[in-house]
Amino acid sequence: MNYCTLEDVRGHVPESRLVEVTDDLRPTAGGSVVDTVVDKAIVESSRLIDTYIGKRFRLPLPAIPQVLNMIAIDLTIYNLYERVTEMNVSEGMTRRYDNAVAILKRIASGEADLGLAASENVEETSFRTVAGDEGVPAIFTMSSMRSL
Repeated sequence: MNYCTLEDVRGHVPESRLVEVTDDLRPTAGGSVVDTVVDKAIVESSRLIDTYIGKRFRLPLPAIPQVLNMIAIDLTIYNLYERVTEMNVSEGMTRRYDNAVAILKRIASGEADLGLAASENVEETSFRTVAGDEGVPAIFTMSSMRSL
């Protein structure tokens, strides 16, 4: 699931800048936005988001929370500018990227909420170890492990 679209990115970056960061054949005015380059940056941003939120939420999400859309836009813009070595990633862009990752970490740890219903949370599974002193003999012992 992608958390933003090309149109979302267009709403935050002037068209001429999008041409510069996507049209590798003509990185100056006169080219056109290469949709596949933007799509790749969106996919990369969305996968990064998934790695953080996938620990707490069942993926794909039933709807895209606005905060994830905003994070995806920031990550995508950063990815687009970073891919063109001649374009300097501004301090503001770097700060937005760092803030986006910080929010994702807070979401993953449970400090921040996405506003999704509890049924969308991933159910944690666990197992219980049973020691031999609880009446059930241990399957693996030090001596049985040495013989393997």
